[in-house]
Amino acid sequence: MESWSLKIFLSHLASFKVTISQLKNELEKYGISSFVAHEDIEPAKEWQVEIEKGLFSMDALCAILMPGFNDSKWTDQEIGFALGRELLIIPVRRDLDPYGFIGKYQGIQAKGKNIGQVAEAIFNIISTHDKTKSIYISNIVDLLLLSNDITEIKNRINSINKINNFPIEKAKQIHERIIENKNFNKPEALKLVNAFFIKNDLEKISKRNFDYNDSQVYDDLPF
Repeated sequence: MESWSLKIFLSHLASFKVTISQLKNELEKYGISSFVAHEDIEPAKEWQVEIEKGLFSMDALCAILMPGFNDSKWTDQEIGFALGRELLIIPVRRDLDPYGFIGKYQGIQAKGKNIGQVAEAIFNIISTHDKTKSIYISNIVDLLLLSNDITEIKNRINSINKINNFPIEKAKQIHERIIENKNFNKPEALKLVNAFFIKNDLEKISKRNFDYNDSQVYDDLPF
């Protein structure tokens, strides 16, 4: 998992691991890094130790509630861990309603939704909840500025554009630092970021901004 991404622990039954793997991939499009035990633990490592590391490093927990979930000792302990750390818990209801200490959470209704829609619903909570909003916004800005290709740029900009009342100081941070990454010095990337800048009342940038930045770097270097 990327160290600068917001980390979410996906608590689920082993029988649902294929769908959870797909959910993990969809969440990555939003810059949300998921801990999934069967994927993220190397066979040679003590699995319980690695799960504990995932629980200690998570920023939020998502519980996939389905018949049999509350019969598992492990899933209940994972939820208890999140409750003890006072983290955001997102129940995803798949034929099982939130119960016990998480009974007060309405959760996400997964019935009738596809994996992409469930991922977007999780993103909507992560990007607006008081416990995760500031962490997520800082992370997605960093991920955007470190984008390696147009696919990453599209995903990061798409996520940012879905956040209502995106902080202007973060928009200015993107505007100031975007020219440090030459992957944005391409027509398609420039079009995407300039649409974002215009929406936030910031000046558009052009290829000349990147050329000027390059000359400044060399001018400032000591001989």
